[in-house]
Amino acid sequence: MENFHGKNFAKKGFSNVKVMATKIAVCLEVGPDATGAFVPSCPGYWVFKRSPERALTKVKNAVAEWFNWLESHGEAVPAEAKKFEIEVAEILRVNYNPAEAGKPEPLFWSEVHPITRKDIERTLQLMEYSREDLLKCVSGLSDECLDWLPPGKPRTIRNCLRHIAYVEPWYITRLDVELPIMYPRNVFKLLAYTRRMVVDYLKDMPRNKMRGVFQPKKDKSPLCNLWTARKVLRRLVDHERLHTRYIAKLLQTYKSAGKVY
Repeated sequence: MENFHGKNFAKKGFSNVKVMATKIAVCLEVGPDATGAFVPSCPGYWVFKRSPERALTKVKNAVAEWFNWLESHGEAVPAEAKKFEIEVAEILRVNYNPAEAGKPEPLFWSEVHPITRKDIERTLQLMEYSREDLLKCVSGLSDECLDWLPPGKPRTIRNCLRHIAYVEPWYITRLDVELPIMYPRNVFKLLAYTRRMVVDYLKDMPRNKMRGVFQPKKDKSPLCNLWTARKVLRRLVDHERLHTRYIAKLLQTYKSAGKVY
């Protein structure tokens, strides 16, 4: 029997060994009004709460949900992997609200390490899962539904989809890479076009872009203009999943208002 670390505990003399819980590192972005938290080994989940303590509690649920998400896409997750403990690896204190849309993109030490081809392959797989979820959510929606904006919400579904499509190649440009900017007008063609552009780039990513810290010359952030390939890979998964959850909530509100998709 293999445990999560690949060690064999079924050999003679080890049948009663207690399997230790897996330590899962968490990074905290602590602001005066909220705390953001993410798990580098589980890309696709940013959680936000008012305090670090509440954020860490939510992270435990998010990691469990992440394993469920993998299983929903056909991956086998060992039972041992689900026995984990949360461990704070980094704390970054900031003077803005980490929960606000359009906040700066901080660089954590865990994202400074170079990436490998295996990291890219894993990211592409997670991006495929995320896109499958997104399209399942929005396929077949009426124009009325795509353009509906309830009070207090920042984006329509169509606007959200355009935002997802535009931001993916923008992340690649954070590594000082030039990409085409002539995009299709139809939002679904746009999603497919920019995704293909990003996937093609990642599959043939030059080695000199897989390591080092970059300060992009275009669209500079006044607070944090530091990017690495690892940070880009994480955001490619985080961003679409974050907005897919927003769209799902918007659709629930739409249905609650007595409307039909």
